[in-house]
Amino acid sequence: MNWRKCLLVFIACSGPSAREWRSADGTRTMEAQFAGMKEDKLLLKDKEGKATVYPAAAFSQADQQFAQQAQVILDAAVSAGTLDMQVDQLLPEGYVCRVIKKLPVEKETWIATGSPFLVLHSDAFATELGAKVMGRTLYHAGTRTFQALDGKSTLINTYSVSLDEAVETSLSLAQSGGEPAKVVEPSAKLITARGLALPLGNRRFITEAAMVKDSKTVNLHIEDREVPATVVQMIETLDVALLSCDAEAGPRKLLPRKPVERGQKIFAVSLALAGDGRTFATATRAEGRISRLVGDHLFEHDATIPESSKGGYVVDEKGEVLGLFFSGQSRMVGGRPTDAGSGADQPAVTGLSDCIRIDSLEQLFPENGQQTPGVPLVKPGANGDLIAGTSEMLRRSSLVVVASREEGNPAPQTAAGTKQPAAGGAPITGWSLSSSGTRHNSNCRYFRPQSPCQATDGKACKICGG
Repeated sequence: MNWRKCLLVFIACSGPSAREWRSADGTRTMEAQFAGMKEDKLLLKDKEGKATVYPAAAFSQADQQFAQQAQVILDAAVSAGTLDMQVDQLLPEGYVCRVIKKLPVEKETWIATGSPFLVLHSDAFATELGAKVMGRTLYHAGTRTFQALDGKSTLINTYSVSLDEAVETSLSLAQSGGEPAKVVEPSAKLITARGLALPLGNRRFITEAAMVKDSKTVNLHIEDREVPATVVQMIETLDVALLSCDAEAGPRKLLPRKPVERGQKIFAVSLALAGDGRTFATATRAEGRISRLVGDHLFEHDATIPESSKGGYVVDEKGEVLGLFFSGQSRMVGGRPTDAGSGADQPAVTGLSDCIRIDSLEQLFPENGQQTPGVPLVKPGANGDLIAGTSEMLRRSSLVVVASREEGNPAPQTAAGTKQPAAGGAPITGWSLSSSGTRHNSNCRYFRPQSPCQATDGKACKICGG
């Protein structure tokens, strides 16, 4: 392999970080990135990006070992190419993943292939259970012994998204005699959810109540940063939560000039997560009409909401925002019971989506909001351009909220399908209710005996049927 190819390989993969290299006599050091090794020559890049070839013997024995191992791992990563994978389990040490492939069918369908493997923790990797991570280069970092809750131990290949970390881990394993480190399946797993948050101004934000209820941590992605947020208030009448965060993000006062009306033409602007999970992809728009008013806080419409949507907005023909919706509220199986007031004489209609009226949030907006009532987000123009421009402005003003909570891992299953008892007790049966109001039977992996419920409580789990 020539040096030009070494550099191309280095550039194609996620390059290592700068490290300290020490001379053979130990008197001199330098900061540089490893870029390749061929025979007895070492290619390093300095902070300015200039590549220089050095005799490997000019460096310490430890640095030579690092370079040799780095080249072996780098060659293997290049041979494997980039991988698409899915996070199947969260461990204290990292993420248990499997390679996924897309099936050649009309709908986006993926299948997992091959054995599970462990990816060590990194800020550059996903933290959400079930998340798809596309086009990633991984560097082999040896093996681990995976200790499952049922007592079974298996070897699991371990990788890192950092070449330096993979090399150091491999060398450490070799120096310890080759005995794999042990990773243990935790008794509790971290469940992470991502959704939509709307900035209100004065460091306040609003999101769906179910997103943050009973959460261990809540964060907002703001300008490529993940900033901790605090739940200030749960507003039960609207099923939303008010958050505070030590960062500001584009407050807008989105109040229409006229109240919503039944039969009014609207556009549903839906937001789905982008591939990085930190921003929203280009908004999708669907035309419809307001079908029904529900009390003073909600209305229903017949515009189509995509399954991938995390929420969005309903705007009128002038580009004014009429309402806000979240993923958990946006689709209904059947009609809502008739409320008193404005919707009392309107029949229930199945298959409609419901939306929070933006004027019902008026008390939450600060008085110094940047957007005054009745002023469209963009300049008026052709109808299509106006709605498209409004959709883009709304997308850019919206944030991704990330909430996590812990749930107990299920105990091992018996042959009969019930869970093993603790220390010789009776098998665990019955139902439990999760914090989201979902009912699970004792055969479900989400069953929690510490939260028992009746067979009619909550809504049935889609996995076990409740």
